[in-house]
Amino acid sequence: MKILKQLLLMLPAVAFMLLGITTTSFAQTVFEAQLSGSNEANPITTAATGNVTATLNGNELKVTGSFENLSSNLATDIAGGAHIHAGMAGESGGVLFPLTVNVGADSKSGTFMEADNTFTLTSGQVDTLMMRGLYINIHSENYTGGELRGQLLAEADAYYRANLSGAFESPSVKTMAGGTLNFELKGDSLFVSGTFANLEGEFDASIAGGSHLHMAPAGSNGSIALSLTAQLASDNSSGTYLAADNAFELTAEQKTALMNREFYVNIHTTAYAAGELRGQVVPAASTAFFAQLSGSAEIPSVHSGGSGAAVLELHGDTLKLSGSFSGLESAFNAEIAGGSHLHFGHAGENGSVGFSLNAALDADLMAGAYITSDNSFELTAEQKQMLLDRKIYINIHTLESPSGELRGQVMGEATAYFHANLAGIHEVQPIESSATGATIVEYTGSSIMLYGGFHGMSSAVATDIAGGAHLHSGAVNANGSVEIPLNLTLSSEDTAGVFVASENMFDLSEEQETALFAGGTYINIHTTVFTGGELRGQVLFSPNTYPAMVSLTAPENGVSLTLDGESSTAFEATWESSSDADNNDIAYIWQLATDVEFSNIIVNANVGSDAMFSTTYGVLDSLLNDLGIEIGNTTTVYHRVVVTDGSDEMESEPRTAMMERGTVTSNEEDHPDQPNTFALNQNYPNPFNPTTNITFSIEKAGQVSVTIYNMLGQQVGVLLNERLTAGSHTLEFDASALSSGIYIYRLKAGNNTKTKKMTLIK
Repeated sequence: MKILKQLLLMLPAVAFMLLGITTTSFAQTVFEAQLSGSNEANPITTAATGNVTATLNGNELKVTGSFENLSSNLATDIAGGAHIHAGMAGESGGVLFPLTVNVGADSKSGTFMEADNTFTLTSGQVDTLMMRGLYINIHSENYTGGELRGQLLAEADAYYRANLSGAFESPSVKTMAGGTLNFELKGDSLFVSGTFANLEGEFDASIAGGSHLHMAPAGSNGSIALSLTAQLASDNSSGTYLAADNAFELTAEQKTALMNREFYVNIHTTAYAAGELRGQVVPAASTAFFAQLSGSAEIPSVHSGGSGAAVLELHGDTLKLSGSFSGLESAFNAEIAGGSHLHFGHAGENGSVGFSLNAALDADLMAGAYITSDNSFELTAEQKQMLLDRKIYINIHTLESPSGELRGQVMGEATAYFHANLAGIHEVQPIESSATGATIVEYTGSSIMLYGGFHGMSSAVATDIAGGAHLHSGAVNANGSVEIPLNLTLSSEDTAGVFVASENMFDLSEEQETALFAGGTYINIHTTVFTGGELRGQVLFSPNTYPAMVSLTAPENGVSLTLDGESSTAFEATWESSSDADNNDIAYIWQLATDVEFSNIIVNANVGSDAMFSTTYGVLDSLLNDLGIEIGNTTTVYHRVVVTDGSDEMESEPRTAMMERGTVTSNEEDHPDQPNTFALNQNYPNPFNPTTNITFSIEKAGQVSVTIYNMLGQQVGVLLNERLTAGSHTLEFDASALSSGIYIYRLKAGNNTKTKKMTLIK
């Protein structure tokens, strides 16, 4: 009986040990909360920090601690601004106890005094605390849902966190799922707790239990180190990890890997067997950032099969970086100031080097890794703000791409990332512009943050067009309506601009959210010359890969073509069908130029998904005439097809054609039954840039329209649509907003219609 009583007395102690809880007596236990914006259920990036200690004595919980550097004033109107909530890591819960804050003079800091923050818990609340089911949340005016959060975890030597996202997989996975796990390291013992939710596929326990801790840095995949045990919901799309079920003894190697940020969580599903959710394990007190490394993010884009990722942690004024890269197209070039750096600049510009990174390279110099102990940097206040503003990026230089083969903007942790390279060729129809830019969209919890920039516009941004820049809905080969006007900060000349992250945060409707994930959203920037848009980019899941390159199939290279006979005779250029590794929609752009460098493009037509371009001998004859080619003479022209997903493109090898200008018979002569006084004259001057005059006459008063079309038959303008008196009339057509090419103008009065062609050369 005496032994039995001793065993019964020992049971609580054993239970506490299984939960990783140290007790000074059976009645008193200590919990700590490391406060960070990255601990929020929807992580945010903030320089604010804090720490809370909660001591449980019986059912009495005493709370002390402090916080500082909120981005805005403490939101005291939200039940005081700070609370203890019920909820596991990765989920949000209701308020259990409002905390009393001694607010600092700046209203952005505060302390918790034990005398003001002592609470009596029910037995159920004590159980929840023991299960790591309580957290501290501090609300600010900028972040009313919470700017600082920390899970109350058992006292330990060190605390770590892994925020879970499909974007952190290698390669990235497009999913709206998410979650967070916390880690308590006590000696060699590791305790894991947290949640995940909204998996696209069902949790796949057949893959060695379904979830694990793997060993590898960000950007690489590694072997399973430890199998996790999840308590699954009935739909198998969400789950919970309890500390009692996930207690491990680490080897020396595993403990070192944990401290070097070489542990990651991976959750496997039936939709993504290699993993749908992943999260690198980093210190819980840090504010975490993430960078995806790709050639597509370079300015201009680089065709590279290389990839990688990095995790960055902000600890006060110290920035620590870890990660890896592989698959470079050419050797890492350490001669360029060490070969890889943190640069200062937004997503649409190339900036100066801020810090040189130290890479541990593979023997072939085609891959490498970054270890935190070798990549720790002290930031100035200005540099720290640039980090929070998303104006720092990683760049890796190689022998064949000395300006950079892999680049990644340093972003906040998010559910998904999207990227858009901005160019005139992405407009529908394409325009010729030397302007460039790029934007990034961070998606978390039905909200987005957009940032980036552009420069080199041909004219000022047309701010009178609803601000000048917008998110539109529309596919890669279509123009769509404005969904969200964007906020621009323009340069002094108004030809360059920046999208500031804090000024471009928006909540999405369900339809907008669906369109974003389906690749049906694009950014468009309008200028006074190109009012329809000078820079456009499809917003695509990142990192994006290029569409497959194709070859032209007809006409054959070097063909001799005599333009002779009816003007309606068809001409066709055809090519192979392309594909896109990311399953993005693609469009084809057929280009005809007078030089092999395509610096003088005379046809620049987006034909959508059709693998052919068709026009007529009449149009080609007009082109040759506008180029000054006399009848009987021959000229060499060059053509190619560009495959685009609206953000990146691949160009085919160009082909040549020898075009002889014969005699083309017009099929647009007057019909005998039409009145002689109904006439449409050739525009003058022709070719023109950017204005020309169009003269016509009508026999009698009536409704008259003059409409402009491109060579695809798409209407690009209406010059006139009103009632006119009989006689001759002249209109001025201003084509400033159009790109070079052939256009059709059509006169319609009553039952009479006439069309002619004109050539715009800029």
